[in-house]
Amino acid sequence: MTIMTIVVAGQQAAPLEEQVRRTAADMRRSRRQPQIVSPEIGASALAGADSDAGHHANFLRLLRYRDAVDTLDFDIPRRPGPVGGCWQRAKRLLWKLLRYQHDRIAFRQNLINGLFTQALENEWRLRCRETAALRARVEALENRERAGAPAAQHSGATTGDGHAL
Repeated sequence: MTIMTIVVAGQQAAPLEEQVRRTAADMRRSRRQPQIVSPEIGASALAGADSDAGHHANFLRLLRYRDAVDTLDFDIPRRPGPVGGCWQRAKRLLWKLLRYQHDRIAFRQNLINGLFTQALENEWRLRCRETAALRARVEALENRERAGAPAAQHSGATTGDGHAL
């Protein structure tokens, strides 16, 4: 029986396999991996809505979680070898120099995103109030018609708030 030896880049694969396993474990522990989003605040939560109103309410709730720009530090990738190390140090230095400007821009963007989110929420509340008022008016007209009172003829004239005279 022959034992096969695998050689990769001039090295036996068995020690490389352990190195790859350690690197993969390090990457799993580092912040370079995307964070796992809870199902309660993930985009898939939108699929659980049973009506348009539920969908919009859920969308606005989820938007609150996502309207901020993340400015956390991140791992700068490194290529192998001494040139890769030099490039990584240069990138870290540039990041330290640019961090202040980046944070200022991110702060402004977070303010704008928050304002847009608030505007959407206010628009949604306004539409809900208007819809409820219109439904109440239609129900009152239907009740009046059922009670035998004739519905008022619409002359085309309206009050300042858009209601018929």
